[in-house]
Amino acid sequence: MERIELHGEYDLSRKEELAAFLASVSGKKPIVLDVTRVTYVDSSFLNELGMLRSRLKNARITLQGAKPQLRRVLSLLGFDTLFEILDA
Repeated sequence: MERIELHGEYDLSRKEELAAFLASVSGKKPIVLDVTRVTYVDSSFLNELGMLRSRLKNARITLQGAKPQLRRVLSLLGFDTLFEILDA
């Protein structure tokens, strides 16, 4: 399993950092993105998640530790059909 811990705010100012980080994920093993310590996301974060899913179509990707507000946004956008989402 590939476990990746994300933390802080993810907005346009961190888009390149997140894109580079997620580009290094191979998808050869199940992936767990731990978002427990993520405090804010905007559309750039959601876009990078979508691009990760698009690139790794068959990989098992879990978002772990999603707070209710993030989980709600992910569900509204249908990301709950693309990723396994586990509450905090």
